[in-house]
Amino acid sequence: MGSEQIAKAVQLLNQNDVVAFPTETVYGLGARIDSELAIKKIFSTKQRPFFDPLIVHVSSIEQAKTCTTNWSPLADHLAKYFWPGPLTLVIPKSKLIDDVITSGLENVGLRWPADRIAQELIETVGVPLAAPSANKFGRTSPTKAEHVRSEFGPSVFVIDSDQSDIGIESTVLFIHNIGPEKYELSVLRKGFITESQIDSALKQTKFDFTWPTVVDKKFSPGHMKHHYMPTVPFVVCRNPAMKLSELAKILNEKLAELPDEVEGVKIVKPTSVITKIEFLKLPNDPILAARELYSQLRAASLRSPQALCYIQLPTQIGEMWESVFDRLYKAASLILD
Repeated sequence: MGSEQIAKAVQLLNQNDVVAFPTETVYGLGARIDSELAIKKIFSTKQRPFFDPLIVHVSSIEQAKTCTTNWSPLADHLAKYFWPGPLTLVIPKSKLIDDVITSGLENVGLRWPADRIAQELIETVGVPLAAPSANKFGRTSPTKAEHVRSEFGPSVFVIDSDQSDIGIESTVLFIHNIGPEKYELSVLRKGFITESQIDSALKQTKFDFTWPTVVDKKFSPGHMKHHYMPTVPFVVCRNPAMKLSELAKILNEKLAELPDEVEGVKIVKPTSVITKIEFLKLPNDPILAARELYSQLRAASLRSPQALCYIQLPTQIGEMWESVFDRLYKAASLILD
């Protein structure tokens, strides 16, 4: 069945259409990078604004090199160390990359996914695929084929596979080559691969690199304040001692005060007074929490609670938890202390 689905997907891609395919992070909505028509269809299908750039997925380092004018020794080292895998490298784009893909920016995000089906699809098509997550703009990312189908119905062809192993989007690393073997590095989006892992991979090398403290995240997809939002009011409470009655009171007051929309993303607010709150429960291991996060947000949305709340615990610290909370905070309509 897998090869038949890949053949169908290739046919659609070659006809300037989009398809949804699995990766180890989340499901992607892909188009050939040489089809402006299909690239624009990604944006219209997702209802995604054109200022939000897309990541380009490749099937080899050699293919990645065709997408950039500066495949630096440092990029080469990181690609050989972390690829295939959940690390996106943001580097200067080549003429192969349409301005629509990069939202007019001079850099492009490149990634070689580890998922076998994704690799086979890109290899068979023969060109890289531009692909954001396969969901409506601002909403919860999909980690299962059924999530994509519930989002788009029959309008998007979906390649079936298992649940995404990692469950959150790739780490996005901006590489700024400022001199011969001298670089500034910035994590534009936290993910499964952490800054300390990248730092460790480079420590034993000859590269001269620094991590600037001020980072301009406009180069990255998913950089808006609100993203990944479920279809029910969702809040993160960073005070585990808060009483349930106090939480409900604050939610009714604060959620009503929120704007209807921020940066083009509709903010989810209650339609009536909240009297009952459902609590989101994630595993204590941040790697498992990342894997289950989007599935649990989607499952909770189907139950349509008046409000959904996640209680952040003081023990949930460390880089991997930071990647999880990056998504939780953006998915939330409100964060309470």
